[in-house]
Amino acid sequence: MNDMLKVKENAPCKVNLFLDITGKRADGYHGIESVMATLGISDEVTVEKADGKISVIMESDEKLSDDLASLPEEKNLAYKAAKLFLEAAKSDDAGVKINIIKRIPSRAGLGGGSADAAAVLRGMNRLFDSPFSEEELQGLGLLLGADVPFCVSGGAALCRGIGEEITKIDSKITLHGVIISENAEKKSTAEAYAAADRAMCSLNKRTDGAVNMASYLEAGDFDAALGEAYNVFAEAGIYPDDARKLLLSLGARHVVMSGAGPSVAAYVETEEKASRLYNEVTARGIKALLF
Repeated sequence: MNDMLKVKENAPCKVNLFLDITGKRADGYHGIESVMATLGISDEVTVEKADGKISVIMESDEKLSDDLASLPEEKNLAYKAAKLFLEAAKSDDAGVKINIIKRIPSRAGLGGGSADAAAVLRGMNRLFDSPFSEEELQGLGLLLGADVPFCVSGGAALCRGIGEEITKIDSKITLHGVIISENAEKKSTAEAYAAADRAMCSLNKRTDGAVNMASYLEAGDFDAALGEAYNVFAEAGIYPDDARKLLLSLGARHVVMSGAGPSVAAYVETEEKASRLYNEVTARGIKALLF
């Protein structure tokens, strides 16, 4: 019998090192081919057993963004994850109190909501005597969003389907760099896919890119792996190019937008180079994340 009453889980952000659209499915979803990875930038999620009710408290090291501050509790993906878990575990009469300290920017292409939902699923599994395997948690996660299954396991993976067909990558590369996610209009994922469709970008132009990148990551070849970096949404011209141009001008060679954006990440070989780049970006008054 599990006597734990409270657990804490890190909810690391997700980046797309490679992202292409392979086509639009009959159910309206888009098929993708992507290489995803988790970084050291994390929300902190605490899940505590409670009496018959689910509650979510969100805090931030800074002011919560307006879309998070005004989000009704039952619309929060972490709340939905807890409710789904209790229903699947046939523990509808149980409850949990969830506290989330936000550090991942919202609607930035970094999977913050998905990461929180995945952390809730993992944490509740620990609290309630581990009724589900990792694969089963991923199945529950898919009911919440396409990125949640990957976020359940984290690490690095080649993802297909709508993101749920996950092949883990034994990456020999530790990712370092800087993310800029401000100074660009934030669109919903649905808006981004619609824009890509209008731009006729769903042509799977980089057929071998994701597979090649996975092989290079496993071989530990940084330049070859990041040389395959690609984002179909950036190609569609959905977002301003200012952040990418700035990072390139400061010496970063591998710069790519994550997810449906607008976050742009620059990947460098060492922690020292990342710190230098971060200092140069923030010295210009631009908010950035260091990983």
